[in-house]
Amino acid sequence: MIIMARATKAENALASIIQKMLEEKGVQTDIAEGLAKGGVGLGSGGLRIQRAAERQTKVESKRALNGWQKFVKAKSNKYKYKSGKKKGQVNFKAMSAAFKKTPAGRKKKK
Repeated sequence: MIIMARATKAENALASIIQKMLEEKGVQTDIAEGLAKGGVGLGSGGLRIQRAAERQTKVESKRALNGWQKFVKAKSNKYKYKSGKKKGQVNFKAMSAAFKKTPAGRKKKK
């Protein structure tokens, strides 16, 4: 545990680096500061700070894309208007018709 009252310049620099790294990972500033200054060894208060930091750094997994989202995301499937007022914009009507002709877009018979 680093006691900040008697900390050397190197320890202060290390604490600031740790604090910046924690803030980049999405931990709140006050929690990151407490952990960087040795908050883990501060007893129950330090444990509360550590648990709060763990809760904040958890990342929820993203759900899988469905067939239409994958089709729209693919660069090769972009149907664009070639002329007129909508020139250059994506033609979703044409994309939808093309998607329905693919195996992923065909409706399943019940």
